[in-house]
Amino acid sequence: MNYEKIIIELLDRIKTLEEKVAKLEEVKTNQASMGNAGKSEEITGGHKYRALTLYLKKSNFERIKLTFAEIEKIIGSPLSYSARTNRANWANSTSQSLACSWLKVGYKTVEVNLLSEYVVFEKGIY
Repeated sequence: MNYEKIIIELLDRIKTLEEKVAKLEEVKTNQASMGNAGKSEEITGGHKYRALTLYLKKSNFERIKLTFAEIEKIIGSPLSYSARTNRANWANSTSQSLACSWLKVGYKTVEVNLLSEYVVFEKGIY
């Protein structure tokens, strides 16, 4: 056996792992230095609703009423058929990616009207 070759290969692997760890630590440090901005990116529940999250986050209103059409304009795409017909899609549950868009910035749905196609969000209701 060529122990010298094995040791060199192991040292190369260690070096590669150390570089990867350093990169991960750098990313973590950058996210921590971003503070709440970093948190807002991780809490959106999906890219599709990120614009709604940012819209609500920038809002200074305690209560916001948005029509489905306004939400579609904000997110830049149509709401799903299920969101238009199923009240459960608007539940304040982190298992719904749509709901994550408002929950993680301090809002909850307090009224949903599927017939009139609007939703009302309120901030700080727990």
